Amino acid sequence: MANTSPELQQIRTPADLGQALRQHRKNRRLTQDLLASLSNVSTGFLSDFENGKPTAEIGKVLQTLRTLGLDIYVLPRGSRMPALFEPRK
Repeated sequence: MANTSPELQQIRTPADLGQALRQHRKNRRLTQDLLASLSNVSTGFLSDFENGKPTAEIGKVLQTLRTLGLDIYVLPRGSRMPALFEPRK
């Protein structure tokens, strides 16, 4: 997973997305149990998600990301990153 800024992470695999979620969860000092409860998902699901399970249900993934205040954007590979996402200098 390539980090281009502290806020922006390139996600290419389920493991990348799970690792990003875990990092944000821990930065906010939330336990898996608390985040699962807030997201209305099971702790088992959250553990699987953080461990990069490739078959994690997309609706629950998006719901959990929303709970942490995270968004997903799709950018065509090889295209220039919009200024909104450029790292701050």
